[in-house]
Formats: sequence, structure tokens, C-alpha cells
Amino acid sequence: MAKLSVGIIGTGFGAKVHAPAFRTIPAVEVMAIAGQDRQKAALAGQALGIPTVHDSWQQLIDDEKVEAVVVAVPPSAHFDVVTAALRAGKHVLCEKPFGIDAGQAARMWALARESHRVCMVDYMFRMAPERVRLKELLDGHEIGRIIRVTVEWTVRGRAAGSSAWSWQFDPSFGGGVLFAFGAHVVDYLQWLVGPVRSVAARLSTRGGPAQSAPMDRPVAADTLDAMMLLDGDIPVSITVSNATPGGRGHWLTIYGERGALIVGNANLADTVIGTRLYQSDMTTGALRDIPVASIAGEGVADGRTLLVGRIAECFAGAIRSGTAAAPSFEDGWRTQVVMDAMRLAHDQQRWMPVRFPTGQDQFSSLGRRVQ
Repeated sequence: MAKLSVGIIGTGFGAKVHAPAFRTIPAVEVMAIAGQDRQKAALAGQALGIPTVHDSWQQLIDDEKVEAVVVAVPPSAHFDVVTAALRAGKHVLCEKPFGIDAGQAARMWALARESHRVCMVDYMFRMAPERVRLKELLDGHEIGRIIRVTVEWTVRGRAAGSSAWSWQFDPSFGGGVLFAFGAHVVDYLQWLVGPVRSVAARLSTRGGPAQSAPMDRPVAADTLDAMMLLDGDIPVSITVSNATPGGRGHWLTIYGERGALIVGNANLADTVIGTRLYQSDMTTGALRDIPVASIAGEGVADGRTLLVGRIAECFAGAIRSGTAAAPSFEDGWRTQVVMDAMRLAHDQQRWMPVRFPTGQDQFSSLGRRVQ
């Protein structure tokens, strides 16, 4: 069987994580790359051994030799690139978040259904062995009825004020902590525990200014503090910040009637390598490790490559087998619905209900402003 031919659109995360991840799959050939900067794309192609460098994402999508595309561009461009790829008959793996609002996400999802192509969103934490095992334990009622959930994801990041200005600081491009970190949290909470029913949220900027920050440009929020109610009135508290001196990494705790399950990573240098799964005793609170097979490889420079590699395997396998795969475009839309409600909750300083509309209603956006 011929190898699946994949094109990478994006020379940032696409070149750093997606291309190396796809190149680990024997049944895949990464044969093309494109980026906004042609010279940067050429350098990435040379370094990664990608044979074709295109001058634009449009040119890559028009390449008949490319069967599937990875869309790893700023969120504000997701809609245009994804819809063009689907209309060209390509399979699509879109980097998260899935567009900039629920309206865009609904349109992309609808077009994907019409195209009958394999379409996924890169919510990579679903592939983490610790979270896969956590889901198995939750589905098996290991800790009984879930009582509450907490998420803390705090890193130093912008607190130093030494980061170079990029689109990730610019709300008009979809920069900011809600889309960068919060989207992952919303997705895995709904996957692990259940749908969000209402939210309260506050977005703020706590870190120092970026180097060479344009004086007339707003800076996207770097801190999210939120509360949620999930199905069954399960309360969730969330603190996510990439501007916290002394931040303690990424921790998810799910409390039940018979103790708690915890996924934690205190490794501030890598969001994947070093993650562990624990169970706490309901009486003493003592933690014990739950053994989980590691996917860490030798000499891995960026642990995200390991999880994206599993996404890539799932994506390529679904294309060859003609089956659906998750995280799907529907999953991406569901996360966008919640994040739209979170932005409205911030704007209006009140709890907001979360509704997952059907039919034409799903195309109406709760708010197009990017925070």
C-alpha cells in the first residue's frame, strides 16, 4: 500500500512538533510544507527532509500529490485554511483551538460531514497514557460518584517579560491563554467527566510586556480563573496561567466518594514528560502511584511530539480504514461553544449557561471577539 502523503501548513508548531511526529509513522510520508515566510519554510523543509516547499498554504492545498493536510497556523486563519482544504478533498488535522468561535467551528464541522473526509482536532492530551488510564478508572467507577474537580496549570512563561512579541500575544490572531491552554482543559474535562452546563470566568493579564511589543496593540490575557458546573451539578474550579512565578505545572484532580484520582506534572520544562497518575486514600489522603506505561522515547526534545504522534497514528489509520476518529471536529465545536460562554461570562461578569445548539442554531456565534 502506498504511503499516505501529508502536507504541513505552518512553520512554527507544525515544523517543530507535527512534522517530526508524522515522520515517525512508517505508513506516512511528509512530502510538503508551507508557511507565511517562504525562506523559513525552506529552512524547515531542508532540516526535516521534506521534499517540497510551497510558497503559500493555497499552493500546498492545490498540490494533487498531497492527500492530507495539517493546519498549524494562528487560530484566526483556521477557518479559511480548513474550509479550502476540505473543498479540495483533503483530509484535515487542525491544530487547536478549532477556529476563533463556535460559529466558525460549526461551519467547519458541517463542511467536514459533507466532505466525508477524516477530520480531527489536535487535542493531544486525550492521547496521554495517564489520562487514558484515568478515563478507564472513572468509567469503572473506581472512586464512586464524582464530587468535584480542580485544575491548576500554572507556569512562569510571560512573568519574566522577556518573550519576543508574536501572534500568541495578539488577541486578533487568537493569541492568549484561553485558546493556548484553556482549550485543552475544556476538551479533556468534557471527555473525561461530561458536558459543561454553565460557566463563570475571568480573563486577565498578569505578566510583563513582551519584547518589542507594539505600543498600540492590546495584549491577550495570560491568566484564566474559572468555575464550571458539569452534568450532574459537578463543580469544577480552574486556574490556568502562563505568567505565574513559582508555578507548579499542570495538575488535574478528580474527587469522588471513595478518594481522588490525580494527574500531575511538575516538570516546568515539558508539559508531557514527567506526568504521573496518583490515587489518594479517602481516609488518610495518602497518595499512591498508579503504574502507567510511559511513551517517552530516548532523546525526545519536546514531549508534545509523543502525544501528537499518537494523534497522527490515529489520523492516518482512520484515513486508510475509512473510519471516524476522535478528537473530531464535533469535539472541537463543543469546546468552542464553552469558550464562547467563558468570554461572555467574563464580559458580563456573571454565570453563563452553556447550550449545544442543533441544526441552523449551531451556526450562530455567541461572540466573535477574540480574547
